[in-house]
Amino acid sequence: MSTDSRITRAEAQALARAALAEQRPGRSYGLGCLKNEDRPMRAQVFCAAHPDEHLVVKVFAPGLAEKAQAQAARQRDVAAQMQDGPWRAPEVLFFDPARLVLGMVYAPGPSLAELWPRLPAAKREVPLEASGSWLAALHRPTLQTRKLRPRGQLEWLAAQLAQAHETGTAIPESESFSLRLAELEALFSETRGKPATRAVTHKDLHLSNLVSAGGALWGLDFENGELDAPYRDLVGLLIDALATCPEPDAPGFGAALARGYGDEITAPEARLFLQRAYALGTWARTPAAPSTRQRARLQAAKMILAADRPLF
Repeated sequence: MSTDSRITRAEAQALARAALAEQRPGRSYGLGCLKNEDRPMRAQVFCAAHPDEHLVVKVFAPGLAEKAQAQAARQRDVAAQMQDGPWRAPEVLFFDPARLVLGMVYAPGPSLAELWPRLPAAKREVPLEASGSWLAALHRPTLQTRKLRPRGQLEWLAAQLAQAHETGTAIPESESFSLRLAELEALFSETRGKPATRAVTHKDLHLSNLVSAGGALWGLDFENGELDAPYRDLVGLLIDALATCPEPDAPGFGAALARGYGDEITAPEARLFLQRAYALGTWARTPAAPSTRQRARLQAAKMILAADRPLF
């Protein structure tokens, strides 16, 4: 049984078939689930297959109407911006607001999350550099030069630490976290006002949201439409790459992402502050009893924090 914030596979399939019947009358589609977990989820994603067409159908839980509408609107904008060339986003084919069903072009290829752990060390830079280039293409239309204002990030991190102490839900290794936060606070005066950038970011980017298909790299799962720091996306990709690689290399992976991204604006002092701030953000969100995945991401964040120079 679904709740307002979760929907079962069977319920989502019924909604997907009803939406397809209206959007593609006279056609019968097979529905293959693209997520290998048969449990209630915030959204269920299917490949809808017909001899003449394959498309992706995403069905949102009933309480997520605002999220579904935001994703459909943002993906339309991004797909128009990235409709050809090597850096792409799937076109929105339809959105059914009553059923919360989003139909989009299917990119028939593996995600970087599937490819990444199996790549030999000599070839790991290639997908990371491509990911950086894809990210630059996403940010470029809205990229703005701004002075770095670090106070907000410092206050947010301090608030997470204070809340953990107040509620008794401790951040893992909170003493070490406090020391790292103090080191970041010490950078305030030398980083405040340094050149940096803002752009409409992805804000939830990881390797499973990038698909290699048809000679292009396709990004998925857009929603954010607000300006933010691009380094949130860069650090998010680096953490995912480090956490899922048998031989993590923070300087090498960061350099590959940086070559693809090509930031010529952000000052080195600002880069160092931002990579540490977003790594501490991952640490602050890690529960006291982390899962295997969360523990790997925490270790990746610590690798970034250990770097004494910008990784990007």
